[in-house]
Amino acid sequence: MGLLDRIKHAGFRPQKTRLQIDWMTNTDERIMQRLRGSEPQTPAAIASDLERSAEYVADRCRQLAIRELLVQHESGEYRYALAALGERYLDDEISVEELEER
Repeated sequence: MGLLDRIKHAGFRPQKTRLQIDWMTNTDERIMQRLRGSEPQTPAAIASDLERSAEYVADRCRQLAIRELLVQHESGEYRYALAALGERYLDDEISVEELEER
């Protein structure tokens, strides 16, 4: 039995691949999923959950906010929330062209 057969027999199901743009990282999607349905979070809190450095997550949050996928709240320290465009991305309701332009 080959590897592919073993995978199929083990119950492997292909995952739906979400749209990804050249500037986007896997962490970006994880950040947006983490913020979905939650209160605004600091990059440090998000980083802790994702096991990434706070500096890296802060940079990715800034990039996502520039592209209007996140909304930045400033109340003493920066906090981010999922924007309407980010919701649309997670719901697969956005075209490649629309995100590439950002």
